[in-house]
Amino acid sequence: MNSHIFAQRVPSKTLSPFPKRGFSLTTNSYQAQVSTIYKIPKHRIQQKIAAIERERPFSNFLTDKFERQHTYLRISLTEKCNLRCTYCMPAEGVDLTPSHELLSTKEIVRLASLFVSQGVNKIRLTGGEPTVRKDLVDLVGELGKLKQYGLKTLAMTSNGIALKRKLPELVKNGLNLLNVSVDTLDPFKFELITRRK
Repeated sequence: MNSHIFAQRVPSKTLSPFPKRGFSLTTNSYQAQVSTIYKIPKHRIQQKIAAIERERPFSNFLTDKFERQHTYLRISLTEKCNLRCTYCMPAEGVDLTPSHELLSTKEIVRLASLFVSQGVNKIRLTGGEPTVRKDLVDLVGELGKLKQYGLKTLAMTSNGIALKRKLPELVKNGLNLLNVSVDTLDPFKFELITRRK
């Protein structure tokens, strides 16, 4: 009996893929008041416990009424863009949010860290065009530090115009996924769509 551990299924208010929420583990070898008992070698259970502890239990805050867990956070860094695409920006332009009303780098990092602590493991940076934000490289560096707390993917969506000079630093600072928007490969159509030569 000493080399075994009992695992007991307990009722759970939320469905979760993490066994930590749905199972209770006990080393009580005397009597287990459970409906179903599984005999599992102790070393196997210890391996499972270690794996569960490496995973962060998912927050109810990010679980919807259909028990779907939302692990993805999209952060729009700016409304500004270095293109004037017809599908995005009217010819007369748009009124931009005043700078003092936008989130600072410190605020973005704080919010992102709160979401990561609740189970988010992927962050995507978007805009506008994220590369027009002057502190983008530093911001990516700060967000990249969240990988030690459970963030797995730091992604960005870009039109690619400024990537040649910024991409090496962004990758060095933690960016590990990039989506590039390509509306056309035809130079004439590109100029028509983006209003840029």
